[in-house]
Amino acid sequence: MNEFNKPLVSLIVTCHNLGTYLPECIKSIEAQTYRNFEIIIVDDYSDDDTKAVIEKNYKNKNIISKFFGASDIRVIETKKNEGQLGAFLTGLKVSKGEFVCMIDADDVLLEDYLSTLLQAHMNVSVAFVSAAQCEIDENSTIHCLNSISSPLFKNTGGIYKKLSADKIFDTDFEDFEVKTVTDKQCPFGAWCWNPSTSAMMRRSALEFLFLFKNVEKYKTGADKFIFSFLHLLGSSAVVSKPLFAYRRHNSNCSGTNPLIGNFTYLKPEAVDRLIKWNKEIHIVMLDFIIKNYSYFCARLNTMNTKKLIFKIIFSFNFVTIKRALKALLYKIC
Repeated sequence: MNEFNKPLVSLIVTCHNLGTYLPECIKSIEAQTYRNFEIIIVDDYSDDDTKAVIEKNYKNKNIISKFFGASDIRVIETKKNEGQLGAFLTGLKVSKGEFVCMIDADDVLLEDYLSTLLQAHMNVSVAFVSAAQCEIDENSTIHCLNSISSPLFKNTGGIYKKLSADKIFDTDFEDFEVKTVTDKQCPFGAWCWNPSTSAMMRRSALEFLFLFKNVEKYKTGADKFIFSFLHLLGSSAVVSKPLFAYRRHNSNCSGTNPLIGNFTYLKPEAVDRLIKWNKEIHIVMLDFIIKNYSYFCARLNTMNTKKLIFKIIFSFNFVTIKRALKALLYKIC
């Protein structure tokens, strides 16, 4: 296969007031074992010291890279706070990669992130692949190497080999499993993946989203919308190997404490978002496809476009309904 070109991966780092964590995120990207990638930082109208961090470290980095062989970094500044989905699509429009990752600026990649996700893509034909995750806090202290929030894999229990003290934080998981996610496991509107940074997506599938205009609906939770659409369009797969560290801190959606991946510990505002997303996702997606029906038919043909619509209308996911009702109960109590 040496005569073929290796695919370019575009890493779009969306950043709003996360300048404190951005350097660690970029450093982890530059340390990747797979080297054919580009970095695009989208500063989504930050109003703290993020601009100063970017100005000092990454503006004109593309000029410096010519002399030192460092990775090319492109910086885009939005003219208003577009939110996660808007910022990502802004970066996607200027990106060139055949594969694309939406990186949260407060997360950290493990060094085999790109190579492992690409390996998975080379062996399963899906729209995107999502990896398992580690958990860290605001001080970059690791709390778990293989979070129980990683879906479809049971990472708790089992028999473990005793390791020496200097090896217990070893993230070198040589063996890993890749599972293709079926519609039965994850019908439309369900959630079977890890957050934004976990995924490597095919550009050919993402390009449909250039037609989506109502980005204000997903200032947060863009991964819910994007992953649901891509899974509907071209299915997905999950990788058992933890490939990034998800950071829990005061500003993210999940929680401020190091408790790992448990629905019970969502902040009240996160519960509100969950109820809203689960209520709206079917309506929003149907509206998107119907408004752009002729484009979908041209790309997928009429029969397949109708299949997408029927899948959305007739998808029932009792787990998601149960979770939404549970969220409502927590909110009331």
